[in-house]
Amino acid sequence: MNESDKNGLTQTQELAMWSVQQTASDLPHDVLELAKDCLLDHIAVALHGMRQPWSRFVAEQVEDDAGVPESSIYGQGIRVPARAAALANGTAAHAFELDDWHGGSLAHLGACVIPAVLAVGERHHLSGSRALAAIVTGFEVMARCGMAVVPSVIIRGFHPTGTHGPMGSAAAVANLLRFSPPQATSAIAIATSFAGGLMEFSQDQQGMMVKRLHAGRGAEAGVVAANLALRGMTGPKSALEGKFGYCNVFSTAPRPELLTSRLGEDFQISHNHVKLYACCGAMHAAIDIVQELLTTHAFRPEDVAQVVFGGNQSHLVRHCDPVPNSVMAAQYSIPYAIAVALMGRALDPRMFDQGAWEDPSLLRLARLVRVELHPDVERAYPDTLGGHVRIMLKDGRVFEKLRLAARGAGGDSIDRAGILEKATTLCAPFMDAQAMQRLFDCLLTFERLDDVADFARLMDSAVQRKTPLALI
Repeated sequence: MNESDKNGLTQTQELAMWSVQQTASDLPHDVLELAKDCLLDHIAVALHGMRQPWSRFVAEQVEDDAGVPESSIYGQGIRVPARAAALANGTAAHAFELDDWHGGSLAHLGACVIPAVLAVGERHHLSGSRALAAIVTGFEVMARCGMAVVPSVIIRGFHPTGTHGPMGSAAAVANLLRFSPPQATSAIAIATSFAGGLMEFSQDQQGMMVKRLHAGRGAEAGVVAANLALRGMTGPKSALEGKFGYCNVFSTAPRPELLTSRLGEDFQISHNHVKLYACCGAMHAAIDIVQELLTTHAFRPEDVAQVVFGGNQSHLVRHCDPVPNSVMAAQYSIPYAIAVALMGRALDPRMFDQGAWEDPSLLRLARLVRVELHPDVERAYPDTLGGHVRIMLKDGRVFEKLRLAARGAGGDSIDRAGILEKATTLCAPFMDAQAMQRLFDCLLTFERLDDVADFARLMDSAVQRKTPLALI
């Protein structure tokens, strides 16, 4: 479908026009509050993720490249060009599998959209209220681009965060800088040519670091696309839904109607999920089930004879290895995640960090887990990422439960108190209590902020950096 039913505009044009019309004063109050929750979660997760080696690789690279000092690498006292800051901060946000995710698009919206918004907002000294409106806009566009191509985009081997991210961040910057509709159309269209990211990382335990980069590239690409559109570069008016547009190229069963259906009525930020566990969202339902069965039946890990996890085809293709040998592999392994849950440690992010996956007791439990297809879970995919767990004990007792969505998803979302608790846990190792409170207070009153650059300086002062970035 190349033309919108409404007004003769293509769907790409209609989505672009909507994007530049959104302001904080026009958006629903609850939607703006969700944007602040997402921003709080994002900053805490990214500051934690900045300490991972792959985040350092990228931050060091953009610092070495130098350039005009426009925007900050989160909390590091380093300023680089806006596109480079978006790259480094997006990578850090996706560095440890704790960033938000959107089930309908199978993508991490915040890690792509928010770094672009904050980098450009800092560069232009824009207000917090404009940044919040841009975040809502970017989430909407990225989610809708994703919903129009899942699940076949990931089945074909593309990583959805990398493919949808450039359009979401481009739309966010277009909103932030108040582009005209034709400029916004070109920004989104240019961004489609940056869409990429392959799932081959899921097949190579030693080559999985690159996944973290996909979010950073999505953030950076949106900034570059918007910059080019502002200079006058154009892109095709039907870049999303056209014959050789994004939907038809990346999906074998595209649903371009989802690009604009109920646009402005059903805000996708309300379907975004906050993560509780430092692993792929595809296994969160399994962790929830194990924890619920442990609470109900009070058995011990050593009582377990076998566990069967029933999932969807994606689980079988990407998440079955019981013996991970890297951080990313542990975060992508259903058997390992279930083992961590059986030990009662799923809420501790350290259980997925360097070396924890070498624990013999965890690996013994992981080897007891078998993954198979479950028809109910498969039917619900990709709208929800659920699972069925059956636990067989050595004494013959069997416990099982089906969950079609994890905690933090849909109507079972994590509230602001839960996000603050998570953020406190993540930031406490490198931030004192007073600095943390000041940072969180600023995030939760972001609409009052006159200049995003002030928030960047607040992050710099809050983070305790005892060593240079390369040695953290």
